[in-house]
Order: sequence, then structure tokens, then C-alpha cells
Amino acid sequence: MTAPIPISTTATTLLFTSLLFTTITLSARLQLTGLWTWRQGGRPISTSKWNNYQTSPLDVSSLPSTYNLLHHCCTFGSILLYSYVCEQYPRYMHEEKEVYDRDEFLVWVVILAVVSVKSWRRNDDGIVHIGEKIHKESAAKVDDDTIDTAQRGIDAKEETITTPKQKHHTTLAKLPSPENEVLNRQQTEEWKGWMQLIFLLYHYMHATEVYNGIRVMITCYVWLTGFGNFSFFYKTNDYSLPRLLQMLWRLNFLVVFLCLVHGNSYMLYYICPLHTFYFLMVYAVMYIGNERNHDAWWIRFKLGALALVLFAVWDNNFGIFQGIHTMLFLGEDSIAGAPYGTYWEWYFRSYLDHWSALLGMVFAFNLPVVSLFLRKLEARSFWRQWIGKISVLAGMMYAFTIWVHGPLMMEKEAYNRTNPYFGFVPLLLYIYLRNLTPRMRSHSMGFLQEIGKTTLETYAMQHHIWLTSNSKTVLVFLPKSPRLNMLFVTLTYVMISRKVYKLTMNLRRILLPNNRQLCVRSTVAMVVVIAGFYFTAFVLTRMQLASTMPIGILSVICGGLLYQTIMDSTWYSYYFSVKRREEEEDDEVNTFADKSEIMSIAGDLDRESIVAKLSPPMIGMMFLFILGTIWNQFVVTGASSVGPLPSKCADFANDGAWVRVDACNQSNRATAFRKYNAGSFGTCSARGSAYMWNWKEQSAHTHCRFGHRGETKLRRMLDQRHLLFIGDSMTRNLYHASLRAMGEKEAGAYDATIPKHTDLNQAMWGTASVNFKWAPLAVDQLNSLKGLNNLVEKGDYAPDMIVMGGGAWDRLHVYSTDEDRKSHAITLQSLADDMKKAQELGMAVVWVVPTTINSQALNTEEKRDHMREEDMEAMRAVYSLNGILDSASFVIDGTAFTSSRVSESFDGVHYPQSIYDAGAQILFQSMDWLLPESAATITSPKDVGSMASTTYGIVLLVLVLIGLSGHDAFLGFSYLACLFVKGVKPGDLHVEACLEQPKKRRREQQQQHDREETRDDHTTTKLRTKAPSRRNKDDSVDDEIAALLR
Repeated sequence: MTAPIPISTTATTLLFTSLLFTTITLSARLQLTGLWTWRQGGRPISTSKWNNYQTSPLDVSSLPSTYNLLHHCCTFGSILLYSYVCEQYPRYMHEEKEVYDRDEFLVWVVILAVVSVKSWRRNDDGIVHIGEKIHKESAAKVDDDTIDTAQRGIDAKEETITTPKQKHHTTLAKLPSPENEVLNRQQTEEWKGWMQLIFLLYHYMHATEVYNGIRVMITCYVWLTGFGNFSFFYKTNDYSLPRLLQMLWRLNFLVVFLCLVHGNSYMLYYICPLHTFYFLMVYAVMYIGNERNHDAWWIRFKLGALALVLFAVWDNNFGIFQGIHTMLFLGEDSIAGAPYGTYWEWYFRSYLDHWSALLGMVFAFNLPVVSLFLRKLEARSFWRQWIGKISVLAGMMYAFTIWVHGPLMMEKEAYNRTNPYFGFVPLLLYIYLRNLTPRMRSHSMGFLQEIGKTTLETYAMQHHIWLTSNSKTVLVFLPKSPRLNMLFVTLTYVMISRKVYKLTMNLRRILLPNNRQLCVRSTVAMVVVIAGFYFTAFVLTRMQLASTMPIGILSVICGGLLYQTIMDSTWYSYYFSVKRREEEEDDEVNTFADKSEIMSIAGDLDRESIVAKLSPPMIGMMFLFILGTIWNQFVVTGASSVGPLPSKCADFANDGAWVRVDACNQSNRATAFRKYNAGSFGTCSARGSAYMWNWKEQSAHTHCRFGHRGETKLRRMLDQRHLLFIGDSMTRNLYHASLRAMGEKEAGAYDATIPKHTDLNQAMWGTASVNFKWAPLAVDQLNSLKGLNNLVEKGDYAPDMIVMGGGAWDRLHVYSTDEDRKSHAITLQSLADDMKKAQELGMAVVWVVPTTINSQALNTEEKRDHMREEDMEAMRAVYSLNGILDSASFVIDGTAFTSSRVSESFDGVHYPQSIYDAGAQILFQSMDWLLPESAATITSPKDVGSMASTTYGIVLLVLVLIGLSGHDAFLGFSYLACLFVKGVKPGDLHVEACLEQPKKRRREQQQQHDREETRDDHTTTKLRTKAPSRRNKDDSVDDEIAALLR
């Protein structure tokens, strides 16, 4: 049965289809009135002006401004639609991630490293240098993320600063320029870039062996949040509402709409909640008493107080975390992205990095001292400089070695408990090494910078348009070529992520400008609009009208109302402006229109053809109709999101075959060498030396995406479940194969000391049971099932699934006479009735058809007389004729996975263990529809607060105290240089570093002033050389029209 569409999905569909209708209708109106092509005959507009116009604040009285907003919204809506189709209705079924191959992972890392190194460049390439009159265009752009990460630092050498007009020379200070400072912007973008690439490869290739390293990278991201935002607030003292809203927009805009469109939990995209929470933490700390933030003792007091709060909330299980977060309405139900509930998930995620943001703030506070410390060392002789640097490095390497041989080598669960307290060790070492020399500080890798700018977008979009099923499976466009598919999907994913980044920035500038009133107005309007559409979607869902036709009709109505509102408020002024422009003749026309001219244009507007007025809505409706038709085609023919298989897949579950694979390929050789020190393989063959079971490819619309069920999936599927196998040795072999898949690797191992004809019981994971009851004859199976049904009726015992099989023993021992056959038929009919009764009592019943018999290998005369394959084929027909197969919830056809390998049956009846593994996988597929999730299978929530470590928390408190009181961003390691070099003690450098700050601020202000002067001069020159001679009254109108018709 198809899962219901979330209300939020319906709401966003209504919202964006309404906007799309308005945009298409407005575009058609411009075309039909001849205004769409006006730009071709008008004065051209520069790219820079168009870019500025695209990002100017919204003006609802301006048609170009309104159209610009609609254009951006429709583009963003198209991307969301693409992500939804990739997730819910892809052309091909999603595929499982490939088995992790360390070699391939490392090859991609090396390739990306080479590409990155090739982009090594000076940080000031393309940057405006003071004294230049002409700027490179890139320097004229203000980077969108300057609001996210503070610009830092000052100049490393004596420098003469000259204005573009060469008016004066002023020597300010021996300070590094921002692009050459420790942890400059280019460097932090580069840092984020390479971490993001490793993070994405980790997800795509399922590289679980590097999990601990990935956790450190998440720590670095959170550390950068504390570092960058502290730097910004400390430098600008800007705590305005626009700043707050703009930052929240940057962090959450894409993720909020992904949650709405896909019906996902916010916690699924956990990095965004982490960044948001720690940004708000930094904002609150810096806002309190912000007028005294440049009082060193006051800022230390606030950071120290924050350290105590973090220690009390996360490092002690006093119930403080629980008390604070009760108001957030976090749940304990298992959902996507939060298997133990959002309450535990938020505790777990926030615990892992609860010290990171504070340590980043401490580093930012001491950044001037770090900069001066390195410059002081670099001013010494070569040997003394490097003795000092290496002494610090030696201390860090010692700590890093302890971390590598200690926490890093731990298993996942154990490591997670240590990450908040040790994750900063490799982080600080990386910062120190990356800034070790002036050349390293002044250069960076441009390729990684570009990746680093879009980390939020690439992180969020990977869940749906690169990987799928919330990063659990792979998106497929080219099913026969996995490497080409990876390339194609990756290129599409990168381009879309970069586009989303630009849309996020542009929409932020349009809707949330640096104006408190406009920000509040836009925010309230967005909340009201989304809430209105959500309410409408709620009503549609309750009325069971959330389908294509009602949504289309409502979209036309809402979009039509918006279109008419825009026309009423902007069309007349826009039309008048265009007509005036068309009639002008350079400078000779009078700037002011007389009354007759105005009346003439107004008359033209009133005489617009009926076609021009009525056709645009018709075109909009036609466009929505075409879009709806295409959508229905996706729904009908497309695959589905990964989830439980539907019951119709029972028709295809046995439809598979064994295929030969080359087990001696290069990848397997490398794995064998690493794990077993294998030199070469000796059992390879040209046709392949190993067999793999595979299901035949089904049409995408069947939604039958069969796949391997490993221990992790089975543990989640069978938690609190009870399985009972009843039957002969064939069924017992299937029982053992099921246990092996669940993690019992030795199940079914040959052991002559164990009785063969006996019952078996196995507890799994402490939460499930898998038992086998020996019942070789049909009458034994009947008696076992009757007894079981009686127990269930009394409430004593109720397995969730019964797996039964038989027929071979009956054919061998009780099928020689007509009386035996008649009695056997009666037994089968009774067994069929009890199988139906078991299903009525809530138990799923699976029947296992006997496997193929290898007649030539039968080892007794009796078996060769009564159990040949033709005899068993007749017996299978008897079971079917007497209703056994029809009475089962699902039937496993034993011949499906044994007929092609019958020659491997060593005694004519039984097969090697690996062959029964295929039967077990067929059984596990059926559990998708036979064992639907119930309350009993939901994992119990974990104990919030259980990860706290008071001892480690005290250690971090001490380190923070050292960083604050000792003015050392490296938490004490910098003092090692004092043992060999005098005059570089961080505590003594603090005063001198503070004295540099006013010079730094004056220098940056001068730079900004000169840049603005040069930009103005340059723009004026361009306009004078390119613009035709004319009056300026309609310049703004010109730009608006040209921007609209771009």
C-alpha cells in the first residue's frame, strides 16, 4: 500500500505550483504585449548591474523586482521537485552502496588531492591591492559568506598604503593583510572543502573504517562555527536582528524546505541543527554585556562561565540537559535519521561536539597573540625560529600520537564517548602545521575553496540527489555502468548544489536586507504564507483531496490571485515607463511627459487586446496541465523510495538465478593481501570461480527492489520478534542459513557429536528468538501446528512467523500404498486448514517447497527407489493440489535456488551451506510485507545523559582556563617554544597584540574606503564609455526593464 503523502509535501507543492503559475502567466503577458523583446532594442545593461539588481531588496511596487523574486523561487522549486523525484519516483530503482573498497577510496582521495594541489595559488590573487586603480571584477564582489565568518588579521611587513589617486602615503604598522593572516578566510574555506570531499566519499563508498576520522571532521566544522562567529561579533559588535535572521537563513533555508518537501525530521540533517544551536550559543554569549566585550577580563569571564555551563549540562548526569530540553518537544519514537528518537539523537549529536564551539571561541579570542607569536619567531634567525616551532610541534605530535594509539583505535561506540574531549588534538595540530610558514599562510588551494563555500548545500543535497533514501542508497541514472553513473550523478549534484548556494544568497539579500523593518516584514510574510498553505494542505488531506487535480485547481486560483495583485500594483507604471522609453529620441525629448502623452499611453493600455489579457492565464493553466501529466507518468512508471517491499513482490521473490563472478579480480586480491597476507590465488578460472545469487531485474513500477539483508538490517527488522521453523532437514538447513545471516557464523557447521533429529533454540541479540522444531512428516507438522495454535489461543506463546517445509520423508517412508497416499492427502488438507487458522491468529506462515534432488547422488537403494527428482516433482504437485501452497502467506520455492546447482548436492538431498543462504535471503525479503512494523519492534530509547564523563570534563575545563589565562590558542603548547626562544611567551605578547588592534582596524577601514573609491571611479568610467548620451531620469527604469527581460 502506498504511504500517505505528508501534509508538508502537499503544502510546498501548492506553494511552488502557485508561484509557477504566476511566473508563467506574467511571462506570457510580457510576450503577448511585445514587452518581452523590448530589451533587444534598448540600451544594454552590464552584467555587474544585473547581478546587483538580482540581489537588491524586494520592491513590491516594481514589476522587475517582483518578477526577479518569482524567478528565483521557481528555480528553487524546480530543484526541490528534482530532489523529490530522485527520492520518491526515480527512473531506476535505487541501488545498494557498493562493498567498501579501501583501494578505490584511497585512489579517489589521491586524485582529488592532486587536483587540489594543482590549484595552489596566492591568497591575494584577484584581490584588490591598495594603490591599484583598476580592480579585477572578482575583487569588486563582496563574498556572501563574510557575514558567516569574520575577516581577520593584519599585515606582516612594513607596507606603504597608497590611495588609488596617489594623494598620500601612510605607514600604519607591521601587520599581515587579511589574506595572509593565521586562519585567513581562504584557508578556512579550503579546510572546509577538503573535509567535505572526504565526508562525501565516506558516505558514498560506505567507508565505515574511517568513521572516527569523520567524527573529527564534524568537530572541526563546529569548531569553525565558534571561531568564525566569535571573530565576527568581536570585530563588528553587530548583534542586529537582520544579522541574526540572515545567519539563521543561511544555515536553515535549504534544510527547512527539504524537511517540508520530503516530510523528514529536522534532525535527519543533524549538522544544520548543530551549527544553528552553537551559532545561537555564540550569539547569546557575545550579546550579553557586549559593550564591554573588548575588556579582556570580561570576555574571559563570559567564556569561563560558558565552560562551566557546558560542563554542568553535558559532563554530568544531573538532569540539567533533560530539564532544559523538555520544552523542545523532542520525541522518543523511532524515525528516519533518529532510530532512538529525536530526544536521544539531539543529546547524542550535541554531546559529541559540546566543547568544540567554545574551543573555537577561545582560539579566536587569542588569534592576535597567535599571529604575533609566529611573526616573532619568524623574525629570529633561521635555526632559532625552527627550534621554537619544532618544540611546539613536538609537543603536539606527542599528544597526537597518544590520540592515534588510544581513542582513534577504539570501536565506534567507545570512540564516540571520547570525541568531545580528544577531537581537538588533531584539529590544533592541523591548524599549526597549516600555518607553520608565511608561504603556507599566504597560499591556498582554489579548488577546495570553491567546495568549501557550498558545504551546507552539498551536505543537505547529498541525501536526495547524489545518494538517496537519506544517504543509505545510490541514485541510478545509468544502471549498467556504475562508474559512469557515479560520474554523471556527481556532476549533476555539484552543479545543483552550487546553484542552490547562489539562490540561497540571492534570496537572502532580496528578502532579508540590512534593514530591520524590511527583515521583519519579509519574515512575517513568509511565515504567514507557509502557514496558510500548510493549513490548506491539512484541509485537503482531511477531505482526502490531496491529489493532482485538486492541487492543480487550487494552484491556479492562488496563482491567479497573486498574478492579478501584481498586475494591479505594478503593470501600469511599468507599461508607461516602457512606452515612454520607446518614444524617446536620445537627449532631444522632453524628460517630463505632458498630459496628452500620458493620456495617450493610458489609452493604449486600456486598448490592450483581449488575447493579451486572457491568454496568459490559459497558458499558465496549460503549463500546469503538462507538468501534472509528466508528474503522473513519473508516479506510474517510476520506482519508489526505499522502504518495505509491497506484497505484490511475492510473485517475483523466487525469480532469480546463480551467476558466476570472478572472485580473483584485482580488488579481491588486494583485500586478501591486506587481511590474510595472501600472495596469489590458485583457484581462479576464466568463467569465474564463485557463484552469487541474484534476482532478475524487475520493472521500476513494480517497486520490487530486492537486496541483501545483512545483520544490521535483520537486527532492526527482527527486534522483539520470534521465528519458529518446523520441518525436516531441508527446513533445518534454511534455519541455519538464517542464523548465519543474523550473525551466527558457525550455525550449521558439521558436527557429528550433535544429534541430527532434535529441536534447536537460539536467542539473538537478547531481543529475538529463532527456534527449530524437528517434524519430518506431514503428520508431525500437523501436530506441531495444532499444538502451537492452541497455545496462541490461550495466550501462552505467539511466534511472529512460522517457516514450515516437508515432503521428502513422506515420499520416502509413508507413500508406498494407496492407503498411505489417501491418509497423506487428508493430513495435508488438515495441515492447510491449520495454516489458515495460524494466520487468523496473527502469525505469518511460510511454506518451503523441497529442494531439487540429485538422483544420481542418492546414497541408499531406498532413496533411489522412492526419492528420485521425478518422484519429488510429483510430491510437490500433491502438496499444491491439497491446498498447502494456497494456505501459506508466502512460498519459498526450493527448486528456484537449487536446480541450477543440483550437481553440488553431495548426498542427493543436501547442498553446501552457501546455497541455502540464497533461500534465507528469499525468506528475509518476504518479511517486508509479512512482518509489518509494530509498536513491539520499535527500539527502546537510550538513556539520555549516559555518555557524560565528569573526569574528562574537568580536563577540558582546565585546558580552557589555560587558553584564557595564558593567552594561548594552542592550549599551552605554545609555551614550549619559550624553553628555547626568549620574547615569545604568549602571556607577554598579549599586551603588544592588543595594541596592534586599533592599527588593524584603521588599516582595514582605509582599505575599504579606497576600494569603494576605486569601484566608484571604475563604474563611472564604464558608464561614460558604454552608455549613450541621454538624460538620467529613467535610468532606474531602464535597469529594471532590462533586468526583467534578461
